Amino acid sequence: MASSDPLIRSDSLSVITVMCHSIPDAVKFYVGTLDFNIRCDENINGERLVIVTPPNLVEFTPTASLRFREAKTERDKRAVGNQAGDGVFLQVETDSWRQVYEKIKTMGTKMIDKEPREGKDYKAVTVFDSLGNKVTVVEKTTTTMGKVFTKDVGF
Repeated sequence: MASSDPLIRSDSLSVITVMCHSIPDAVKFYVGTLDFNIRCDENINGERLVIVTPPNLVEFTPTASLRFREAKTERDKRAVGNQAGDGVFLQVETDSWRQVYEKIKTMGTKMIDKEPREGKDYKAVTVFDSLGNKVTVVEKTTTTMGKVFTKDVGF
């Protein structure tokens, strides 16, 4: 290890590109329904750059942002709503389960699960985002991640 290498690495996923037909439609779901925050909205070299992050971030917690990119090529257009094929594209964890779930219902979000899945120590619901991708919203607890993941991948 070189003398400039950190003693503890802290790698994280930074930005995930989400293909969309319309940036306003993507913003409507992620910002309007899930209360994500817009971190960047500007034009760079003729292309609109919009980056959003989950609400209530604690700055020292590693997180990933979503970058919405309008589909231009045929390949881009085929990717819209198909980011993960038939699988779940994103898992969003929330400390405000009841509030987020009520907003999902109120905003008319297309739900895959007609009712939330409830385990001993979690609640989760899978919905379609405004682009057609599957998104699972999970009540955040320390033991939630693995249990919900195995349900979404079919185990």
